[in-house]
Amino acid sequence: MSGLVSFAARAAAFSIVVQPLLASAQPAPEDDAVIVTAARFPERRLSAPVGMTVITAEDIAAESARSLPELLARLGGLHVRDNSGNPDLQVDLRGFGVTGDQNTLVLVDGIRLNENDLSTTRLSAIPLQSIERIEILRGSGAVLYGGGASGGTINVITKGPQPGRRDAAGLFGIGSYATGDARFSANLAGERFGAFVSGSHLESDNYRLNNRVRQDNVAGDVRYAGEEGSVALKLGSDVQRLQLPGVRDENQIASDPRGTATPGDWSTREGNRLTLLARRGFGNVDLAGDLGYRDQLATAYFRSFASYNEARLHGLTLSPRLRWSGVASGIASTLVAGIDLNTWDFDRRFSADPASIGTPFATTKASQKSSALYLQLNAQVLRAAKLALGWRTQRVADELVQTGFFASSQRHSRSPRAGEIGLQVVLAPRWTAFGRLGTSFRVATVDENGFTASGGLLEPQTARHRDFGLEYRNGGLQVRASLYDINLDNEIYFSPLVVPFGANTNLSPTRRSGAEVFARAPVTRDFDLSGSIVLQSAKFKYGTYGGVDVAGKDVPLVPRALVSLRAAWSLPGRSQLVAALRYVGRQRYDNDQANAFARLMPAYLLADLKLSRTLGEWTLSATVNNILDKRYYSYGIVNSFACATPVCAYPQAGRTIFASVERPFR
Repeated sequence: MSGLVSFAARAAAFSIVVQPLLASAQPAPEDDAVIVTAARFPERRLSAPVGMTVITAEDIAAESARSLPELLARLGGLHVRDNSGNPDLQVDLRGFGVTGDQNTLVLVDGIRLNENDLSTTRLSAIPLQSIERIEILRGSGAVLYGGGASGGTINVITKGPQPGRRDAAGLFGIGSYATGDARFSANLAGERFGAFVSGSHLESDNYRLNNRVRQDNVAGDVRYAGEEGSVALKLGSDVQRLQLPGVRDENQIASDPRGTATPGDWSTREGNRLTLLARRGFGNVDLAGDLGYRDQLATAYFRSFASYNEARLHGLTLSPRLRWSGVASGIASTLVAGIDLNTWDFDRRFSADPASIGTPFATTKASQKSSALYLQLNAQVLRAAKLALGWRTQRVADELVQTGFFASSQRHSRSPRAGEIGLQVVLAPRWTAFGRLGTSFRVATVDENGFTASGGLLEPQTARHRDFGLEYRNGGLQVRASLYDINLDNEIYFSPLVVPFGANTNLSPTRRSGAEVFARAPVTRDFDLSGSIVLQSAKFKYGTYGGVDVAGKDVPLVPRALVSLRAAWSLPGRSQLVAALRYVGRQRYDNDQANAFARLMPAYLLADLKLSRTLGEWTLSATVNNILDKRYYSYGIVNSFACATPVCAYPQAGRTIFASVERPFR
């Protein structure tokens, strides 16, 4: 840890050096204009917790990323990996490896998007042009949002109707590998009542053979806003058709990285979500509530294994809450209290092929019901110090019934809790120090409970968090450096060591630790620089599995370093050039919990470039991603039965080109 402390000290020293260089910078009005929802109620950005990253619609429009996972990797300082050929890449905050999706909570307008299975979070279902902003809160979000937030919380806030506006916009683009992308959005609103709708259509053959994707999304928002409150109905629907290319072994990666050994494999997904949001103010008390529904039908066919499965799920969420703001005992305070009620039902059938799904050879039926109460208090205890206290108690009841080879009928109920205490202190004008201690939890998914080493349902994973850091703000210049430490008990994980061929289990204690630096600087009026450095470590503290002592060994699939750098130039003639670099460090291969494999996954550096020019009402853009034509992969596995060599991986595309034209209609 001493190395991390030294790193943070150097980061703080850097901010001290650059402070006098830009001391004359003027305050950026947008810093206090962005509304965020870290407290599940709107608040000014400068009132939000230090350490939050906000990605705006303007940031999204300027980026070369064409999907939400790519965008998060470039601007959010987190890691994404492709371990299936699916555009919904795995998202990983703070080094959880293959369970990154299960430890990074993704919300859409405050409603959970993660499902209670091991499927990747369906980020591709959110049209980029429907996003108003993305809020990333690193570290636990368990007090406000419950389980699965040990790495952090990503809240995607979608656009609503803009009062008094009647306009629309459209984008069409084409690119490498027969890629076609069309997007639209429309706003129709008066002063009180309005509607916003957006949609997108994507088709691409992709880099790999048998990896064609077709994705259609639509999202809408209808709302009424009065002087004291508002009511909104948000909806979304998505359809995905995807071919699955499978892994490539080392010989195939060298000779034919684009090829496939699974030409008949494919998957489909259809999903819907509907959310009713209401808010009303009564003096210094705000009341709010969300009623959310989501469903999904997902299928997958693996012809070479004669395996087809069809899964249906339904989820319902009710979240009433209140916020009181006032002065108690001379201390300005805000208290948030709420209840979360959730039900989730799952039904999966297995057969040899799609035609025989009516007579499945195995089934899985599962349900999860949870109820939670949470409180969060923010108090201005001193003029320069803000104290935050939070507590959550939750009861979770799981039921799992399986037929076929792993036939069982099990149920259990658990009551995990989460808490936090945080302090934010203004040390001097422009300088703020922050610290937080907290606990979080995660409940096993239906897939994890369906195949365990013990044969019984898994216990909840628990974690203890420590975060400390320093932030400097001077107008547009922002520098933030922080250290974190996460100690986990009963971590839920698939281990190949516990039984022959592996199974899901509760691990002996594990630990994540790291250092993070984020910076943004307007060097001149027309030139901005931003970037991040993340150093992270994930270790087994102790434990012996299958006779293998894993004490002090690395958790696989956790890059030791993540670095990003972005430069944006505003050029004459209403043009903009954006250049970006992203470095992902070395990491252990999946399946190598014993750290017995001699090699690490190679590090890689990606460079992207986007040039945009506005001519009248038209905006023309040209993008080159992976401009250096780097051959790389973001996921690799060792000792897999599917491989003829020790290593298998999913090769990623080299240099790609994309061009688009966009026009507003007013």
